[in-house]
Amino acid sequence: MRIALISRRYPPLIGGAEKALSYLAPALAELGHEVDVLTSRPPGALLPEVEPVPTAKGSCTVHRLATSRLRFVGTWLYMKNLRRWLEEHPPELAYVSMLKHDAYVAVDAGRRLGFPVVLRPEGAGETGDLAWQSWGNFGRTIGERTRQADAIVAISRPIEDELRSAGYPREKIHRLPNGVPVPDRIWQRREGWRDAPTAAFIGRLAPEKGLDALIKAWPIVRRSFPTARLVIHGEGPEGPTLQAGVGKLGLGDAIRFPGPTADPISSLREADLFVLPSREEGMSIALLEAMALGIPVVASSIPGNRRLISDFKEGRLAPVDDPEGMARVIVEQWTEFDRAFHMSRAARKKVEGTYAVPEVARRHDELFRALVASRG
Repeated sequence: MRIALISRRYPPLIGGAEKALSYLAPALAELGHEVDVLTSRPPGALLPEVEPVPTAKGSCTVHRLATSRLRFVGTWLYMKNLRRWLEEHPPELAYVSMLKHDAYVAVDAGRRLGFPVVLRPEGAGETGDLAWQSWGNFGRTIGERTRQADAIVAISRPIEDELRSAGYPREKIHRLPNGVPVPDRIWQRREGWRDAPTAAFIGRLAPEKGLDALIKAWPIVRRSFPTARLVIHGEGPEGPTLQAGVGKLGLGDAIRFPGPTADPISSLREADLFVLPSREEGMSIALLEAMALGIPVVASSIPGNRRLISDFKEGRLAPVDDPEGMARVIVEQWTEFDRAFHMSRAARKKVEGTYAVPEVARRHDELFRALVASRG
């Protein structure tokens, strides 16, 4: 099957949604599909327009479409080039990340050219796709078009609930999770870790990630573990504010901002705990990657995280926006580290059974084949 996987952002632009699709695309190819990833080419970036991705079966090729640094011009140019590519190379099915401009173009092309279109919202709540449709430029018009898609993939219950509340037909909504690779080598505790216990965050430095609360929790953590360190990997609009907050607390020697990491698994191997203090998540790729590696985790008790973590089973859940509560749970994980270690093994097994990339690709394959078959 010829599949067009469409996302305006794609690696090396790194975010949770981009990583999820970069894992899924070659996995679909391994099932024998011909996968074309359609994305934008950032102006000035030294990236090839066409880039084959090595696979043992099928094929996976990234096509980077021209855009512009000018905000609205860039969106218009990307939409124009996306429409042209789909007209010149019509797929048998299109799978689109986010309910935004890409989806608008793809649904229209699918209706005219006769291929099914599957859409995939990437988030819920105030920063989610449906919220954007209420205030973004042409958001309501785009929303009317996206309701005409053949199917919608909901990666979490909050996203599914929002879709239903917004009037998307129940029969079109399909619950399919994100998937991540499971590393062959499992995480092991560092020798002498108590000398300087280290927690790591990996993700976008944005308000919804709750990093301000985590930073406020750190002086409380250090009452129990005076040498505790926090490493915040990532970049984003909150970076300068967060770093200023660290300075005001006098924690410059305890909290580091090394920037984004191209190898999150290696970064996590150097840590003793993964922490995700988010206020909102669809289904966190960073949390799934930590679980797959088998490092102990602490995550905020929000719906997206509770789907992956049951408290005291695969990890620990901490109160949202509560520095004292977050600090208490972090301290408990390190104080009862053997218990945390056993929970981390349960988390890895959960990913192996449900969220490993090959299994998630297989479930997508079933949906895609059914949709194509229904078109005759």
